[in-house]
Amino acid sequence: MPIASGMKQVFNTSVGTIEVLVDRDSRTISIYRFDAEHRASAAAMESWDHVDLLDVLNRQAGVPLTEASRIAAQVREQHMSLGSLAQRLEAPKRERGWSTLENAGIPLRFVAVLLDLLIVFFPAGIVLGLLTGGGHAERGDNYAAAGFNLGGTPFWLLLAASVGYYIVCEAATGATLGKRIVGIRVVGEDGEHITFGAAVVRNLLRFIDGLFFYLVGFLSALLSTRGQRLGDRAAHTIVVRR
Repeated sequence: MPIASGMKQVFNTSVGTIEVLVDRDSRTISIYRFDAEHRASAAAMESWDHVDLLDVLNRQAGVPLTEASRIAAQVREQHMSLGSLAQRLEAPKRERGWSTLENAGIPLRFVAVLLDLLIVFFPAGIVLGLLTGGGHAERGDNYAAAGFNLGGTPFWLLLAASVGYYIVCEAATGATLGKRIVGIRVVGEDGEHITFGAAVVRNLLRFIDGLFFYLVGFLSALLSTRGQRLGDRAAHTIVVRR
């Protein structure tokens, strides 16, 4: 068991006494090993942010691996409030996240979907319908009609292309054409650029959010403090103003 003395911890091991001193101001850690006559036989000083405690205790101080692992765990626990370099760098990133971003709001998101439908999907549907032989024309006395059929294969192709469009655009830039026009984008909950995996998850769940003319997604976003539909919650994303 360690004997706490300020920032110093003392451990009795099979190879002698180990003293661990942590300077919180300089964020350094010093490790000493003393023999039975309390003569220093090993010493090491490292930065707390970069130290591998287990390695220093085992290789440099000569503490057996099992004992070194126990000491390292107790030292980390004692000085948990110091955190690691990664944790300290992550803190400002979290502060720059949701709290500093402006929620896009449901109306703008709805307009963005309509714009994508009119500018991208509708023309793409016509092209696919004609390319797959779904176009038709009728002519009679005093009238003429033309159209195209998106049933069967053309429908599934358009559906796959639509999902791919959302995934690629959001993973690359955070926004589809419709989102760009209304000035919104998709980001991670930490405010960082959305990952490809997150783009895949949020857009595969678009099938569920889009049920009953997006009623499911609308209710989910309405009940969320961050305006997240089901896909956003699963992918840990939010839609914000640019």
